[in-house]
Amino acid sequence: MKNIVLIGMPACGKSTVGYWLSKKTGYPLLDVDKYLEEKENRVISDIFSNEGEEYFRELETKYLKELSEKEGIIISTGGGAVKKKENIDILKQNGIVIFLNRGIADISKENHENRPLLQDIDNIQKLYNERIDLYRKYADIIIKNNDDMDVIVNRIITSLKGKL
Repeated sequence: MKNIVLIGMPACGKSTVGYWLSKKTGYPLLDVDKYLEEKENRVISDIFSNEGEEYFRELETKYLKELSEKEGIIISTGGGAVKKKENIDILKQNGIVIFLNRGIADISKENHENRPLLQDIDNIQKLYNERIDLYRKYADIIIKNNDDMDVIVNRIITSLKGKL
């Protein structure tokens, strides 16, 4: 059984869609950021502050490898996982990569109290510009996340038919 891998901007709905997709498919959902925090017994913001982004990306790759060895799970990646091609190569070995595409206007409406990179629209736009081509390039399937959750989950399930 292949894994379902969700990629996309921070706050594009990977965790929420993953949760509902898990309920509908029975595939367990594993959030990479939460998994990393549990394994390291630290929050990501502390890792960024103390060791920097490069160290965090090394940890992220390590745990993506661990998770990718499992079968029949939904992997919700961090928004920056696409910054290292190695991560995508790891995820594609046993997974179908789905890009949840959500517009900047919708992302900026959300409460980002715990997400320092998303505090202002200019930074959201900057992240989007840096990553959009990578999300599109690495996606096996692109799903626009701009509808009712049932509709989105059903679109994903329909798109996955015959691929898992």
